Amino acid sequence: MSRPVPVLYLIHSLGHGGSERQVAAMACTLDRGRFAAHVATVKGGFRVAQLEAAGIPVMDLPLRSYLGRGAAAAWRKLRAYIREHHIAIVHGFDYAMAPLGVAAARTVPGVIALSSQRFLMDSVPTKYRYLTLAAHWMAHGVVANSAAAAACLAHEYRYPRSRIRVCHNGLDPADFPPLPRRRVPELANAELVVGVACVLRPEKNLGQLLEAFARVRGRVPGMRLLIVGSGPEEDRLRALAQRLSLTEVCRFLPSTPDVGSRLRSIDIFVHPSLSEALPNAVMEAMASGCAVIASRVGGCPELIEHGVDGLLVTPGRLDDLIAALGALIGDPGSRAKLAAAGTARIGREFSLQASARRLEQIYEGYLARAT
Repeated sequence: MSRPVPVLYLIHSLGHGGSERQVAAMACTLDRGRFAAHVATVKGGFRVAQLEAAGIPVMDLPLRSYLGRGAAAAWRKLRAYIREHHIAIVHGFDYAMAPLGVAAARTVPGVIALSSQRFLMDSVPTKYRYLTLAAHWMAHGVVANSAAAAACLAHEYRYPRSRIRVCHNGLDPADFPPLPRRRVPELANAELVVGVACVLRPEKNLGQLLEAFARVRGRVPGMRLLIVGSGPEEDRLRALAQRLSLTEVCRFLPSTPDVGSRLRSIDIFVHPSLSEALPNAVMEAMASGCAVIASRVGGCPELIEHGVDGLLVTPGRLDDLIAALGALIGDPGSRAKLAAAGTARIGREFSLQASARRLEQIYEGYLARAT
């Protein structure tokens, strides 16, 4: 019997975040008879323990910046690891790490170097945008997490479509059960909860959620807003909640590994993002039994059929969001119908197993071409 093919994933952090969860899930779910996963990270995080408990090696990289001697030291350490462990595929999983991973892999004969497109380019900091594109061109190919991300790369940046493979994100429905629907203590007496759970970054456009909620809050007595997450926008959002007189009805809770319990507290999940490839936050909310409203941006239409398993709104249009919120607030039957359909779709089309099998097919395709 042939030995499993060693695959090395590179990710900047193994803490909170969609790509962080996805890379840990993929490493643990790949067929171990065919592939042996390794993970390299700069910042570490709580998922390191999860991976090590599953028998997956995790290496630390001394990278603080691509400028200076630290980058060269990280490159040498990574290259030595690839050689020592006979890594066959190096997969840079986020834009911060793909340039280093591809650069190291391309200097070791026979190693397949893959980059990732898990975002739309407008959400990538300028300093990383050109490094990311350089990594894409140096790599043997790019794995995109949505058709929208693949189209963006091909159409806007003239990257060959033939070198892009699509593998949707996946999740284990058992990690996000829709029942029991029980409020967290901070919302124990809420009649209806509107909320979101994500990293608090500017492109998530959460200020618009606060503004929309301020306009509809009086329609149901005892309605509350829940924002779960941490990030650079937190202080600004708290200040905006105070200006909108939402302090008494809006609860902020920090990021947590147990996001499922927070999601089961939410009746209407709102994701008003301005830029997405395929948002894990929306997938998790659908699996958890929330009625979902999301921006019609990036890969969101690949997750939601408008009016069937969620609602889609025009990104940046406050009136659209207010109208969608108002429709669901006033119609419990529609909320229940959309929530049930969304949960069923995630289980049917976006399971972790389906995603892992697709990624294995992609790897095997590259391996076959290399022999």
